Amino acid sequence: MDNDKEDGLPAGIDRGMAVATPAATADRLLRRGLKLSHLRLLAELARTGQMSAAAAGLAISQPAASRLAAEAERITGVTLYERTSRGIALTVSGRAFAGRARRMIDEVGQAGRELAEIAGGTAGTVNIGAVTGPAVEHVLPAIRKARIGYPGIAVNVEVATSDVLAEKLLDGTLDFTLARRPRHHAPQLYAERVFGPEPISLIVRAGHPLMRRPAVRLADTVQYDWVFPLEGALLRTMLETVLVAQGVPLPAKVFNTSSILLTAVTVNQTNAVAPVASAVARFFSDPQGLNGPIRTLAIAEPIAVEPYALLIAAGHSLTPAAQVLYDMVTRQLDGGG
Repeated sequence: MDNDKEDGLPAGIDRGMAVATPAATADRLLRRGLKLSHLRLLAELARTGQMSAAAAGLAISQPAASRLAAEAERITGVTLYERTSRGIALTVSGRAFAGRARRMIDEVGQAGRELAEIAGGTAGTVNIGAVTGPAVEHVLPAIRKARIGYPGIAVNVEVATSDVLAEKLLDGTLDFTLARRPRHHAPQLYAERVFGPEPISLIVRAGHPLMRRPAVRLADTVQYDWVFPLEGALLRTMLETVLVAQGVPLPAKVFNTSSILLTAVTVNQTNAVAPVASAVARFFSDPQGLNGPIRTLAIAEPIAVEPYALLIAAGHSLTPAAQVLYDMVTRQLDGGG
């Protein structure tokens, strides 16, 4: 059979010109048999680096996975992966294709969610990520309002560091986040709405020696143990920058943890000092919060860290339910409640 006819191109059309445009290329892949199963396999290979693990993730046999991989290479006309002693390594083309595949799979899943929500009214599940302070101060009040006005919406909230949340936002696990864009991530990866800097407080136990002082300098605190976020966390990096900028030596004794619960326990049982979002510090001691034996130091030098933002993955459309929560969180941030 004539190749032009096989590809569905009219006689006389230059094949190189026909496949040079993005639209023609996309149509060619579909006409050559590209299927969702190929996309799912490439996404799994990128995630696992093993053909057997990718097969298990798709609940198919390894030979079936290998056939899909070979088909994907035939359809695309490029080498997508190479076998190594450790398993599978995607080529540059393979990594690019896998990234696209992951986003397309996410969009198919979002389409299914959106259709179900439209069919059943404003309902569904919304996955939100937030760093601790904004989660307490803005996300939780928005969720309380949503439960009254939109009882059909279920909300999952993941509280973690900004870098962790950013990765989950980009892979489609989260609908939107209230966090900081990692500095090594290009702004083009996100639709970003920036809000004000986040004030930070230093907390200690009730009865701590520093509580006897009417005003405390940052330099007074570093003689005590500090509870810090883990190495590499954006909040920790910014706090260290603040201390250095104010001429304060970094604490010599540091306990590292990403857990706000362990932070509170350590502060409550020792003379350790811990930097936390001011909203969290108020919750620990406020009678309408935990009303616990944790106090905020009266620091002479105010501490504030880089502004946080509402982040959505670029090109990602929120479902109706996610849009409802996004708008509610936005109103909280704007002070409208």
